[in-house]
Amino acid sequence: MWLNRIFRLRSLKSRLALWVLFPSILVIAIDLAVSYRGSEQIATLVQQQLLHGAAAMISEQLTLNEDEYEISVPPAAFDLLRNRLKDRVSYAIHDSAGQLIAGDDQLPPFKGEIGQEGEVFFLMSLRGETVRVVAYSFVIPNSPRSDFVITQVAQTLRNHNEFRDDLLHSTIRRHFNLLAITVFFLVIAFRWMLKPLVEFSASLSERQPGSLEKLDESEAPTELRPVIHAMNDYVQRLENTLKSYEKFVANTAHHLRNSFAVITTQINFAKRSSSTDPVQQEVLGAAQKALGKCTRVINQLLMLASLEQSKKTSAHRERVSLVSVITSVIEELAPVAQQKGVELGVEVLDERAIVEAPARLLQELLTNLVGNAIQHMQKTGHVTVSVASSGSTATLSVIDNGVGIPVELREKVFERFFRIDESNPDGSGLGMAIVKEICDSLGATIALVTPASGSGLQVDIRLPLAAG
Repeated sequence: MWLNRIFRLRSLKSRLALWVLFPSILVIAIDLAVSYRGSEQIATLVQQQLLHGAAAMISEQLTLNEDEYEISVPPAAFDLLRNRLKDRVSYAIHDSAGQLIAGDDQLPPFKGEIGQEGEVFFLMSLRGETVRVVAYSFVIPNSPRSDFVITQVAQTLRNHNEFRDDLLHSTIRRHFNLLAITVFFLVIAFRWMLKPLVEFSASLSERQPGSLEKLDESEAPTELRPVIHAMNDYVQRLENTLKSYEKFVANTAHHLRNSFAVITTQINFAKRSSSTDPVQQEVLGAAQKALGKCTRVINQLLMLASLEQSKKTSAHRERVSLVSVITSVIEELAPVAQQKGVELGVEVLDERAIVEAPARLLQELLTNLVGNAIQHMQKTGHVTVSVASSGSTATLSVIDNGVGIPVELREKVFERFFRIDESNPDGSGLGMAIVKEICDSLGATIALVTPASGSGLQVDIRLPLAAG
């Protein structure tokens, strides 16, 4: 957890990678430190063995003749220490008293303790360069007093350092290859292990807004099942709450509609009474208009409730001609358009535009679009309806030359009870919300654009054509 807090990782992949790679890198770093030390020891041991061999070969050539030392240094002794980096090699032989017998006078006599036939290795500086030196004690075979000499052979560290680095680089390459293989298989493993989580996330993002369908946990990994179970439990509780809400709205709207119908009948009876004076007639007309508006809102609420219900059940679909729907809606709304001085007509009617959908929803959709266009027309104008098919799609268009909708508000008009003009008493703010809900239930798309004329509003709805 402390690593997550330090690196503030929010991705599960990053956390898994960190917990796998961090220990691996830590182990590799420790191993490299140990390998460096081991490489140094191996390179040192190899150089010491070569120095020992050279010192022994040189010492074996030393003889004592009438108290005088004689030596013939064999070339093979120096061949042992020859390498491509041309390390400098020096030697010196001193007697037990420290007097130089042969060799380099810049190699000082060994001052430490050394036993017979013993050897000591040490580092020193010679001619400004660090060298490794072996001090080898050798007893002269033909000496009557068992005299001994100390042979020193010194070599610079060029080849030693390169050999050490080669060993270390070889170890680094092995670790790098191992780390690369680990990362490669880690990526494959992450994709395989996290595939169910990615698919789960994709399935959630593909769900329709407002969908209360439960998730299937039978094929889900064990780690995801508690999450799916919790989500399904939440969905169930939310569905129960919405059902209660929808039932309340539907029952309330149904009772209000019945009550309003009775009141409307009584108002109509009162208006027909010959004894009613003009003031009462005006009051009754206003009341009747208000009841009509309330009835419209109630019907819209009932429609929304039925749309919510249709999402959970398969609504009956039939082959419907959009041309017949347009004709029916225009005939129904023609009197309303005439009263407002709006010219209502058609432009293109493609008889091939046939879709599979509940006819009542298509009727409601177009009625709301055309009704909204007529209602919000603030002057005499025209509303045109057209339908055309292209490929596998039918495009239903409603175009008016009214005030239109500002671009920044075109998404908000689909929200329930949103009204652009709050001063307009005739709008309920539910018409376009119903249109959007119907489009979603039919798998259609809706777009609000500015007509080619540059004024008004054009609503384009694209529906999939019926097969065959």
